[in-house]
Amino acid sequence: MLISTLGESYQNSLALEQEWPDYGIGDPYVMRYNGLYYLYCSTKDFRVGIKAWSSSDLIHWKYEGLATEEPLTEGAYAPEVVYWNGYFYMYTSPAGKGHYVLRSDSPTGPFTIQTENLGLSIDGSVFIDDDGKWYFTHADGKGIIGHEMSDPYTMQDGKTLNAYLGHWTEGSMIIKRDGKYFMTYTGNHVFSKGYRINYAVATDSPMGTYKVPENNPIVISTKQDFNGLGHSSSVIGPNLDAYYIFYHNLIGHSAEGPPVRKLNMDRIVFNGEKMVVLGDGTHFPQPVPQMPDLYDGVNKPLDQKLWDVRVKENETNWLSNKATDKNRFTAEYNFRMNMENTRVGEASFETIFSYTDDNNFNSVRVDPALRSMTLFEMKDGKRKQLATAELPQSMDFTKLHTIRVESDARSTKIYFDQMNKLTVTDITVKSGKIGYTYRNVKPTLEFTAFSNDADGSSDFETAKPVPGSIEAVHYLEERDKGFHVGHPVKGSVMREDDGVPIQMSEDGSNAVAIAGKGDWLAYRINVESDGTYGFDAMMQEDGNDNVVELQVDGKSQRFELGNGSQNEGNLWVKKHIGNMKLTQGEHILTVKLVKGKLNYRFLNIYRISELPTEKLSNMFNQILPEDMYGNWMKHEDGYAVQTEGSDAKMYAGSDEWTDYRVEVDLKSTADSIEEAGLLFRVTNESEFRDQVRDSFMGYQLTFRNGRMVLKKMNYDQNEVASAPVSIDSGSFVHVAVDVSGATMKVYVNGSRQPVLEWTDTNAYMHGKIGIRSSSPTWVFANFSVVRR
Repeated sequence: MLISTLGESYQNSLALEQEWPDYGIGDPYVMRYNGLYYLYCSTKDFRVGIKAWSSSDLIHWKYEGLATEEPLTEGAYAPEVVYWNGYFYMYTSPAGKGHYVLRSDSPTGPFTIQTENLGLSIDGSVFIDDDGKWYFTHADGKGIIGHEMSDPYTMQDGKTLNAYLGHWTEGSMIIKRDGKYFMTYTGNHVFSKGYRINYAVATDSPMGTYKVPENNPIVISTKQDFNGLGHSSSVIGPNLDAYYIFYHNLIGHSAEGPPVRKLNMDRIVFNGEKMVVLGDGTHFPQPVPQMPDLYDGVNKPLDQKLWDVRVKENETNWLSNKATDKNRFTAEYNFRMNMENTRVGEASFETIFSYTDDNNFNSVRVDPALRSMTLFEMKDGKRKQLATAELPQSMDFTKLHTIRVESDARSTKIYFDQMNKLTVTDITVKSGKIGYTYRNVKPTLEFTAFSNDADGSSDFETAKPVPGSIEAVHYLEERDKGFHVGHPVKGSVMREDDGVPIQMSEDGSNAVAIAGKGDWLAYRINVESDGTYGFDAMMQEDGNDNVVELQVDGKSQRFELGNGSQNEGNLWVKKHIGNMKLTQGEHILTVKLVKGKLNYRFLNIYRISELPTEKLSNMFNQILPEDMYGNWMKHEDGYAVQTEGSDAKMYAGSDEWTDYRVEVDLKSTADSIEEAGLLFRVTNESEFRDQVRDSFMGYQLTFRNGRMVLKKMNYDQNEVASAPVSIDSGSFVHVAVDVSGATMKVYVNGSRQPVLEWTDTNAYMHGKIGIRSSSPTWVFANFSVVRR
């Protein structure tokens, strides 16, 4: 365990006791039940059984043994477990040959087989919606397939969802937050360095219309020491508010040949319809997950020292000794009921929150006979029913169930077994104690907790990894510590009490617009290593001379953002603010407005290394063998590929290079339908037979059939601009690309004016250079780069 300035920290990859020998932890799935976490993973080939671990904090894991030893589970792929009404249902596809459902009354087993082979490919995952309906998703070569379920064992006809990575797509999972369905999925091949995680968002249903946001992939790294990141599961953290994503990476080789898989965990944050994995997959120390502000009953009865317990006649009251600190909290109650000898109207069971005295509190009453739950408000001794909801008729109240209360200035949400059953906006949230009250029933009170966070408020204070992305709305809490606005506003769509102007933008995320001279917002950052870092903002241009100041631990630099729209018709553009030196560890970053205004969605911060001032003339000599993909041959004039129709690439330089001019001489020796390409600002390059061909992120200037075509590449390709170009057979054409900020300009044969110019409103701002070819008829020579 490492110690950071904020306390304990952990570092990926995590090592667990009793991992599968010579295999590790692959396809990790983490579920939460009764205050504990349970981890399951794929089984090593030709081994039988599914291993399980448990944890209370997501960091320290205890091996629980084999959750099943059914012979059928030999080489079990991607087991996932869901709890429902007293039973745990496990879904797995042994050796990838179709799904089976297993069941147990314990998260650690023994799980026994309940079905025949259901087919449906691999990587099955179950989601239960607020109405109690079940859904099943799984892998496919044309994208994730979704099915409605009529019961835990039966899937209806499938539907292809808009969750596709251009090739084999697997590892899906759905979580629901604030009424939105977030699906994560992965691909293309588990042994590829470019294995990665995407997400999509639907607002209508789990089987509905999924949109794929621009900030994909959300987890990727193809670095030599940290790559192959994928097959994830997401779970709410110990503080009842934060979310974490678990995935594996690849390392070395097993005795059988394939790489070993290691377990990783990173923090997820949300901003409207946007999901962000902090750091996009981190490999340096991160703060450990926060625990609740009060919790009790982890694998033991409640500790009466933490509670005020009062008993009178047939009524019992439990009240926490500690109260919530803010008018915002999340509380969780886990319980079982003994229903013997109870009649309708006699048994009463309620969970309490916002308790200040016997005349002022709120409660959620569960009526086992009517299968309902009701929210009450007790105010000045007068009890008022606020809302009621039906519960599934199948509920067995002798089994463990969970009530969860999320309350803040906007609303109070009541969940039953993770189903959002009630949302009310007409009560004023108050701090107070939590507890239980019950009459004529003998419940078993289990894990009970509260946290002084709700609706993602813990996203504000957590340290944001650098390199990484920071949502503008995730500034620190407390006026004059996390933010300052000289003229507070009303009507913000979130963080209403701060007075900071926040409104929803076109992409479904929320943006901040500060307009007062001297206004500022502060963020906690966690820097990977000493160095120079570039700062970009996704901002709305207004044609004015805007000036901002960046401060890190009191040291500040001022930057002019310039004026005028970079791309007519686009309101939002990613703009380079400037560069700053940062040191390793945790710091406070402040964004201060000096002149004009700043309306921004997020900051991107990335490490940069400056090119030398002199031109690097022969980049071919600097290309390492591991950066050459395909069959290249040395030509008397340069390089060409050996085989027509092949796809060969080579990369040079550093992914920390930013603005530069890259040049190459290109010659066509004969007619060909195949393309040649000049690559720039390339990151996360990968090469593997079973993945998409365009396996990198960056830009490609393509030459074919008398035209040049500029493409934006993100493990696929999007043609963004084109222009005619004349390349006479047997003669070299000199091509130069100036890339500065978000703008790219192409020059041919020394032309003074660009023959092609394009500005990317959400640009890649740094990366390597390279070439690409599919035909021996294309020859590359005089490959060079110079700093801009």
